[in-house]
Amino acid sequence: MNPTSKTTSNKRKADEASPSVGSTIGEEESRPPGIKAMKKLRKKGKEKAAPPAEDNKILEAKQKDMELKKQLQQMSLLDTLIAKKETLDEEEIALKKKLIAEVYNSL
Repeated sequence: MNPTSKTTSNKRKADEASPSVGSTIGEEESRPPGIKAMKKLRKKGKEKAAPPAEDNKILEAKQKDMELKKQLQQMSLLDTLIAKKETLDEEEIALKKKLIAEVYNSL
């Protein structure tokens, strides 16, 4: 199967090879950008910070959300105090009155 005679290959040897365009010193290579370069360019545009107007809107929405959560917690606490069957001690009564005042003032 394998020929015993000496065969020459089509590959060039290093000393026979002609100098390539990229091997010339001092000369820049003009080639199309590669995949990594293209990905870098795509990501470069996404690194921009959000405009200040958007930041303010986000901040306002978060503050509003925090206020609503606080009101919900107060209402929940008031519900548990109202639903208690046992007698309330002085601290719980004071808290209950305070929560009722805050809930009705916020409406």
